[in-house]
Amino acid sequence: MLLVSCAERSSAYKAQQTLIQEHQIAVVGNPMDIVINSNYAYIAQDQGGFSILDLLSYQLRWFTSVSAFDGSTVNLFRIRNLAVVDEQKKLFVNETEGTDLIFIFDYTDPDTLRVLPSITGGTSDIRNMQFTAIPNPSDQYTIEGFFSSGRLIKYGKFDDVNKMWIGFPPDIDAPAIASGIQYTDNHIFVAAEQRGLLIYDRSNFSLLSTTVVPGEAQRVMVAGNYAYLACRQEGLVIVDISNPSAPVIKGSFDTSGYASSIDVKDDMAVVSSGGGGIYLFDISSPSRPVLIENLRSCGYTNNARFYGNKIVVAARDQGVLIYRIER
Repeated sequence: MLLVSCAERSSAYKAQQTLIQEHQIAVVGNPMDIVINSNYAYIAQDQGGFSILDLLSYQLRWFTSVSAFDGSTVNLFRIRNLAVVDEQKKLFVNETEGTDLIFIFDYTDPDTLRVLPSITGGTSDIRNMQFTAIPNPSDQYTIEGFFSSGRLIKYGKFDDVNKMWIGFPPDIDAPAIASGIQYTDNHIFVAAEQRGLLIYDRSNFSLLSTTVVPGEAQRVMVAGNYAYLACRQEGLVIVDISNPSAPVIKGSFDTSGYASSIDVKDDMAVVSSGGGGIYLFDISSPSRPVLIENLRSCGYTNNARFYGNKIVVAARDQGVLIYRIER
């Protein structure tokens, strides 16, 4: 039997591409941390200082030093963590060279950063920090926040009258290294590496629960009744925290590489996973996260953040990459 066909040879199957690269911004150093506020991305570049990227024009302002009003110069040697409080125009910058500290800069004038007194003491081995504006402050304190120093979790407030940071003991002495912190009005959530997810009561800093998770918990993001964790060897882990005293693991997805950061927006989560690139998930069903796309063309990634319908990625060898989400 002789069969003849004029059909063209079919092409290999390709999964639908959801993440479309729009921009690549070269930076000096290794982009470690990204914080997005309004239309700006603040980028910690390790030995490259830090940059402020305008996400509308893609213009980049790079800082390796900042001139103080008294004529002195603050040099930036190794920047690994950032936090921004846009309502108060304050930028918190973690310097890890020599004696660790947290610089505080006022950026009311976007063209000139004003140096304020730094946060010093108990600032070694900082893994993560979060600062937020105090709504309707009743006194001189306008900003509050937590930062981790090894196992210790420290709390304080910014005195807007004297322009300085005031620490408020006691510290939280966690049972393992506090790699990631997020706090809400009532609770403090800690990604405590091999000890998993810790939840503390904000009113008295008492430990409410410990949830052992697969892998080593590196970062935590809370949205609604769920905590989303980047767990190093095991990727994404989702925990139901509707009862903070008895959390329950609901779902997970084992990524390749080492999961180091997590961000959540609506029904999506993005995980940066080191050599595994970035993973975009549909989390509309927390018990069954669905992989939308795993992108490895970005190379080794340290961080990924949502910005509208885009994702901003800190890529060790490719700088800062901007991807548009098409669903």
